[in-house]
Amino acid sequence: MKPDWLDKKEYPFRSHYLDLEAGRMHYIDEGEGPVVVMIHGTPAWSFMYRNLIKILRKDHRCIAMDLIGFGLSDKPKDWNYKPRAHAQTFEQLMEHLQLTDITLLVHDFGAPIGLAYAIKHPENVRGVVMLNSWTWSLSKHQSFSKASKYLVGPLGKFLHSKLNVTTHTLIHELFKDEDDLPEPIKEHYVKALGNPEESVRDLACARELVGASKWYEELWKERKKIQGIPTLILWGERDKLIKIDALQRWKKFFHECYVIPFESGGHFLQEENAEEIASYVSNFIKEEQKKKHELIHS
Repeated sequence: MKPDWLDKKEYPFRSHYLDLEAGRMHYIDEGEGPVVVMIHGTPAWSFMYRNLIKILRKDHRCIAMDLIGFGLSDKPKDWNYKPRAHAQTFEQLMEHLQLTDITLLVHDFGAPIGLAYAIKHPENVRGVVMLNSWTWSLSKHQSFSKASKYLVGPLGKFLHSKLNVTTHTLIHELFKDEDDLPEPIKEHYVKALGNPEESVRDLACARELVGASKWYEELWKERKKIQGIPTLILWGERDKLIKIDALQRWKKFFHECYVIPFESGGHFLQEENAEEIASYVSNFIKEEQKKKHELIHS
C-alpha cells in the first residue's frame, strides 16, 4: 500500500517487497533488457531515479531499491544503519533477484554499498556508472584526522552539523542549489524520512554515516577486484558537498574510466539531468556489450 503523499504520476511504478531480518525492503523492477541496478545515497530513496527509470525501462531492466530506513522500506528503531549492514541487505536483494551481468549505477553513499557488492561478486558486474560520490577512506585514509575518520565524507560532516534541525529544514538545505526543483518534489524527500518535524539525529541518514572507517579499510584491501571494471563517471561540477578532488581520485582509481562533466550540475544530477544521464548510460552499456561481443568472436 503506497502512502497518500506519494504522487503516482511522478512515481508510476509497481512496488515489490523483500522480507529481510532487518525489515521489509521496498524495490521497483521495471522493463526488460540489460540490467541496471540503481543505489541511492542519503537522505534519498528510489524516487530520485524515477525520471531515469521512465526513460531506461524501454530498453533496460531497471532495479531500484529503498535501503532499510529510507523511502518505502521499513525504518526499524533497533537496527544499526552502518554501511556494512546496508551492503549486506543489498547483497541479499541481489541474491533474491538472481541477477548477473549487471551495471551498477551508484550515487553518494550508494557507491561504497554497490562497490562492496562488486568486490564480493565481480563476476556479476559488467560495469559501473558513478554519479557524485565519495569514499575518502579508500584513498588517503591516513591523511585524515581522528575526528574526520569517524565521519564518512563531506555529506556526513554536513549531516552531523545539522543534528538539531528538522527533516524539512535538512532537505531544503541539501536541495537549495537545485533552483528548478518544485516544492512538491522536495516534499517527497521530506515525507519519505518519516515525521517531518523529527530531529535529524534520530534519522537513519545521520546514524548510518558513522563508524565506517574500518569497513572502508577492508574494502580497500580488496580494491584490485574492481579496478578493472569499466566505469562511467557523470559528475556535477557545482556540487558543494563533494568537491572536484573526489572526481580526480576516482579517475586515478579505475583503470578504464570515462568521465562526463556537467558544468552546471550539482549534487543531484538525477533531478536535473535525467534525459542526458539516461542517454549516456544507454550508450555506455551498448559500447560495453559491443566490446564483449567482439572479444568473444575475435
